[in-house]
Amino acid sequence: MKKTITFAQRSLVAGAVLAMTAGMVSAQTVTLFGRVDAGIQYTSKSTASVSGDDGLWQLQNGGILPSIWGMRGTEDLGGGLKAVFNLESDFSADTGGSRGLGNISNALFGRQANVGLSGGWGTVLLGRQYSPALLAELGTDPRGYKESLSSLGNLAANQLPAGNDLTGPNNGAGIFISNLVSYSGTFGPVGVGVGYGLGEGNAGQGDGRTVSLGVSYKGPVVVSLSYQQIEGAPDAEAKRFGVGVAVPFGALTFKALYARATQDDLTGEEVGKTDNLGVGLDFRWSPQSTATLAYYYGEDDVIDDNKTKTLVVSNDYALSKRTILYAQLAYVDADDDSRINTQITLGATPAGEKSTIVGIGIMHNF
Repeated sequence: MKKTITFAQRSLVAGAVLAMTAGMVSAQTVTLFGRVDAGIQYTSKSTASVSGDDGLWQLQNGGILPSIWGMRGTEDLGGGLKAVFNLESDFSADTGGSRGLGNISNALFGRQANVGLSGGWGTVLLGRQYSPALLAELGTDPRGYKESLSSLGNLAANQLPAGNDLTGPNNGAGIFISNLVSYSGTFGPVGVGVGYGLGEGNAGQGDGRTVSLGVSYKGPVVVSLSYQQIEGAPDAEAKRFGVGVAVPFGALTFKALYARATQDDLTGEEVGKTDNLGVGLDFRWSPQSTATLAYYYGEDDVIDDNKTKTLVVSNDYALSKRTILYAQLAYVDADDDSRINTQITLGATPAGEKSTIVGIGIMHNF
C-alpha cells in the first residue's frame, strides 16, 4: 500500500535529524586559546650582551608568561568518560618566530602534544606534556613560575645531565617532557601527578628515561612536594627534589619554595649539587593590582663562591580579565664562580658581577 508523507511529517523528520546532528556536534568541544606577552627590558650586565659586561636593551618576549597558542578539546564518551587532547606551541612576540629548546626548537607543538582519557578517577595522557613535578609547585613558587625572574630559570638549568644536550632525548629543560605517560587526579584537597618518560634510546643521549612526581595540598594553606629524575648518557643523571608552602594572611600571601638538585657527568661523578630557595609575599592592594616582593638564593656546594642572591619587586595591573600591564625590577648579586644553575634568568648575570634588571610590558590572553 502506498503511503504518502505529508509536509508536516517531512518537517518533523528533518527536525529530528538536525537535533541528532546538533547533539553529536555538541558532544565534542574544541577551544583555540593563546597569549601574547611583550615588553621592554633593560639589564645593566648580562651574559647575553656582546661583551658580557655591557648593558642590554631588549624587546622582551614573555616578561611574565610565555607567548603561546594552541588547541585543546574534549569529547563526551558517556558514562562520565571523556577523550581529551592538548596541542600547545611557543612563539616569540618580539620576532614572530617559533621558539623552543635544543632538539625541539622547530617542533610545531613543542610545549604540548598529547591525547588521553579523563573521568572521575582522574586523567591519563600520552605524549609531550608539562612536567608533573613543575605543575605541583606552581602555587608555591614566590612568583608563580613566571617566565622571567622566578625559580623557572634555575629549575631548567638544574635538570640537565652534565655533558648532554640542553633538552636530552626527552627533556625540555625539565619543564616539558616528551614520550611521557602520565596520570593526574584530585582527591579532595590533594592533587597527584605521576609521569614516566620512555627514553627510546636516542643516539648519543642514553636512553633518557624520565621520572616526574608531584603532590599538592590546596586548603587555605598550599603545600607542594616534587621529585624529578632524568637519565643521560652513559651514566649522566640529573635529580631534583622540591618542597614548598603558601600561606594566606588576608590580602597577603607568603610563599616559599626550596629545591635540592644534583647532577652527575658522563662518568657518574657528581659535578653539581645546588640548593635554591625562594621566599616572597604577594599583596593584593587593590581589586586590579597585585604587588610581589621575592628573594631568591642559589648555591652550588661543589664549587666555591658559586652563589647568587636576587631581589625582585613587581606589580601586575589588570586592565581586564584578559589584559595585564606589568612592571618589574630585580637586583642580582653573583659570586665570582657563579654559574647559571644558581640564577633565575637564563640570560645570566656574569660571574662576580652585580646587575639591575628593569622591565615593563603588557600581556593579553585570548
